[in-house]
Amino acid sequence: MEEEQLVPLLKKSGLRVTAQRVLILKTIISLNGHPSAEDIHRELPYMSLPTIYSNLKLFVKLGILNELPYGDGKSKYEMFKTQHYHVICKSCGKMVDLEYPHLKEVEHAAAQITHFKVNTHYLGIYGVCTTCQDLQQR
Repeated sequence: MEEEQLVPLLKKSGLRVTAQRVLILKTIISLNGHPSAEDIHRELPYMSLPTIYSNLKLFVKLGILNELPYGDGKSKYEMFKTQHYHVICKSCGKMVDLEYPHLKEVEHAAAQITHFKVNTHYLGIYGVCTTCQDLQQR
């Protein structure tokens, strides 16, 4: 998502456009990954952590952000995208997106086997990233 799309996105979601909200979303985009609230706070130290958390929670509720509860117990965030998965480094916590549409078949199979009406699923694949592998081999 481009920064110039943020104000229209906030308006479309029915939110008042504030400098804080725009800055939080710009920071998520600029960090180009899956930042935690603490990562955002390091970039915006003049903004209180509770303000960041309350806005993140609101953005998730409105579908602007995805909350990713993987890893060390702290959620990470990303701009909302179509269904995709994550590969997570168990050593440093780095997350990488994985696009693999065939895994939708898992939802269908789960619905067939259990007779549940399946809405969504989460999948995290854990391993060690190349940077951490290099460090471990030294």
